[in-house]
Amino acid sequence: MEQEIEYLLDKNIDAAVDQQIRDLLSICFTKPQDHVFETRRYFIAPYPNRWIIRDATGDLVAHIGVHERVIHAGDKEYRFGGIAEVCVRPDQRGQGLVKKMLVVIHEWLAEGDYPFAILMGDPRVYSSSGYVKVNNIVYGGREDDWKPFDGMVCALSNVSWPSGEVRLPGNKF
Repeated sequence: MEQEIEYLLDKNIDAAVDQQIRDLLSICFTKPQDHVFETRRYFIAPYPNRWIIRDATGDLVAHIGVHERVIHAGDKEYRFGGIAEVCVRPDQRGQGLVKKMLVVIHEWLAEGDYPFAILMGDPRVYSSSGYVKVNNIVYGGREDDWKPFDGMVCALSNVSWPSGEVRLPGNKF
């Protein structure tokens, strides 16, 4: 049976679904700093959009969150979807669930005029979904405090990724 990909608007998530999301994130992310998922459903900053997959019993098995952010390159500003908290329950891995979810998310972003999706991840995992490593993103805010951002980009339109320094204001996601 094909598992349905479900969109959740974060502001509409009730207490029961919040707990399910935090439980899944806690199972999937197990480094010491990941204890944050015991009390919240995001690592660095909340995001308005997320996609999930449930199994036949209704338990969450996969999750991807999406930030709506902007980057600056020269005098141009570009919107992008920041892909975050990508996870699949360990006993459900290897079925291509993330790849299927990213297809849906990329379509949603493209329809919303987001020319790019950006994530931090392993090229061996995400290159098959169209992501390429870039080395020209910096994040931060103060003029003297821009830090390198280790990211991957997926083009979702005919807009070319900018050359030169690309600035992501604020924190990573």
